[in-house]
Amino acid sequence: MSDPVQAVALPHAVDVASVVLGAAQGALFASQVAKERQIDLVGIAMVAIATGLGGGIARDLLLNQVPAALQSNEYVSSALVAAVVAVALSGALSRLDPVVVAFDALSLGLYLVVGLSKASSLGLGSVPSIFIGILACTAGGVVRDLLLRTEVALVTVGSFYVFAAFSGALVYMGLLQVANQGVATWSAVIVTFSVRMLSIWFGWSTPHASALRLAKLDASVESMERMARSGVDVILRGGRGFMRSDRADVEK
Repeated sequence: MSDPVQAVALPHAVDVASVVLGAAQGALFASQVAKERQIDLVGIAMVAIATGLGGGIARDLLLNQVPAALQSNEYVSSALVAAVVAVALSGALSRLDPVVVAFDALSLGLYLVVGLSKASSLGLGSVPSIFIGILACTAGGVVRDLLLRTEVALVTVGSFYVFAAFSGALVYMGLLQVANQGVATWSAVIVTFSVRMLSIWFGWSTPHASALRLAKLDASVESMERMARSGVDVILRGGRGFMRSDRADVEK
């Protein structure tokens, strides 16, 4: 059995910046639907904190560890400050969407490799590690959408979050077999970032579930349904004929 992969030492400043960005995005999103959903300022703050910290907390809980975000006052405090600033400057920040999206894509890749590395270092296999990594970089958005009672963007048509993260995860796990961890880490970050940004730039969209249906399979199912209905009709007609003949014998 190979040695466990050592966890990526993500710089603390980048870690906090990612939380701040996630919280700011959560606050902006919540403020947009606040009137419709009747959300007050406390609600916006809670949504922002949950968005910024949700992925890391979910990751650490699944790995049976104390969440890193709860071991210091810095994470929650930074998320709260980011929420207040984001709401106060919502008009100006709305013009920086491309920059925010770019940082979002970057943080997606960074938290992906941190989750992958942390899971691998604890002895988990490749598949569970990929699951943990993808969960770590997407759970915050899911928590936000659930709290706001909106469509979960992660699983709706048009979202490339999972596909981008999965692409980066495959690159990471594959390169670990032939290269050092630094190469695997930054290659995964670049792939995740690139796939996410290219999907936005070119308008790529995930297919609707109906696209997975095969025409030949549908035709076979419909044919079987018609045969079944025909069989039922024959049985029913035969039963009615038998009842009529039996009734005639009785009358004789």
